[in-house]
Amino acid sequence: MNKGQIFSIDFLIAMILMVFFLGFLLSLGELQSYEKKENGIISELSNRSEAAAITLTNSNEFTCKTDTNTFLAYSFDFDKIDLFTLPEIKEKIGLADYNVSLALDSFSINGKNDPHAGKQIYAINLNVLYCNDGAQFVDVNACIHGSCSGNLEKRVLNLKVSK
Repeated sequence: MNKGQIFSIDFLIAMILMVFFLGFLLSLGELQSYEKKENGIISELSNRSEAAAITLTNSNEFTCKTDTNTFLAYSFDFDKIDLFTLPEIKEKIGLADYNVSLALDSFSINGKNDPHAGKQIYAINLNVLYCNDGAQFVDVNACIHGSCSGNLEKRVLNLKVSK
């Protein structure tokens, strides 16, 4: 072999190794970029979902009203929710541009579900007092101490949000 041939083979091997190394570095950077983007999406979904859950369970438009004209925090009045369409609810809780699903004790609320297929979902489960068309204050006090009666029940509200 000539000296020139050995030099060109060494150079070719070095270039191949350099290309592999650069490819590795670029893929590593791409993975980190994707991870940052995914964490940003999860963070945004988390913040929006938590704010929406607080609004949904503490707003006078959706919560249970007692016979003493007070509204119960962390309650859910099905009759009030039933008056609104899903787009209206999404607008009121600040999730107009998101897909939203509502469920009570893992059972979907009819007409209050958007499709989430192929999307990243953030779900929140909240223990709420559930009523139909208001509640008696006596029932609220009894339910807090463990024995719900009348028009009041302890339920789990599930809010799913995706974009």
